[in-house]
Amino acid sequence: MNTLIKALSYIPMPVLYALAACLRVLAFDIVGYRRKVIDKNLRIMFPDASDAERNRIRREFQRNFSEAAVETLKGFSMSEDELRDRVTIENPELLAPFIERQQSMLIVTLHQTNIEWMVGRICLALPCPVAGVYKPLHSARMDNIIKAGRARFGKPIPIKNVAREVLRQRKSFRAMLLAADQSPISREKRFWHPFFSQRAPFYYGPQTIAEAGQSVVIFAHPRRLSRGRYSIRWEILAEPPHANGGTDILERFIDACERSAREQPETWWLSNKKWKKPKPWEAEASRPS
Repeated sequence: MNTLIKALSYIPMPVLYALAACLRVLAFDIVGYRRKVIDKNLRIMFPDASDAERNRIRREFQRNFSEAAVETLKGFSMSEDELRDRVTIENPELLAPFIERQQSMLIVTLHQTNIEWMVGRICLALPCPVAGVYKPLHSARMDNIIKAGRARFGKPIPIKNVAREVLRQRKSFRAMLLAADQSPISREKRFWHPFFSQRAPFYYGPQTIAEAGQSVVIFAHPRRLSRGRYSIRWEILAEPPHANGGTDILERFIDACERSAREQPETWWLSNKKWKKPKPWEAEASRPS
């Protein structure tokens, strides 16, 4: 399967974008992929927007999402130079002091624009090993494909191995990369916090990993500039020492996610079931905002 994916990745970009247009029609217009979820999310995010404005954002999301899917395919054969050209870093100087003193880093981001290109470009931007934390997919075949793509520029680490990796590398100059905006499943420990106009569940990962590794925490804001062109802007969320048992880093991360999604909502993964009902035992979710 990986050989087939690699072969398909050499298809010229104009042809891939034509395929993306067909994919958009099939997935969203014919099948209606997560239409109710997308519309619900837009009502929560922009309660005062007109129907016309929310419809515009939904249409642009569908186009961007489809194009990002075929761009991900291209990433299996894209060179480092082309990836650097297509995804630029707006403020590389912000990380210079941490790189100079070889400070370990935790890079956090959200599922926005082309997440696979973002992961690869972040790995290329840092002069140290980068471990990309991921949650294995239910489909072993798809999981192997995603891992193969991410392994081109970094080292994918399943989330269950993160604690061991942090301890093993705690004295090394290294970085971890985590996209933690999606919702944990109900049996996992969840942090409930206001996100746009409603409380939503988040992983504790940004907080616990930062505390365990005493890393500087940096948010990567992804932006779509045009078709096949993106940028990343760094933002420092927290510097060590970090006290154990807090939620300050996690709250700053959630705030950065909201600002990033609000600035360019059509590129955030609006099909994600972000706003869920808390379980009876999750008293935290019932607290006043």
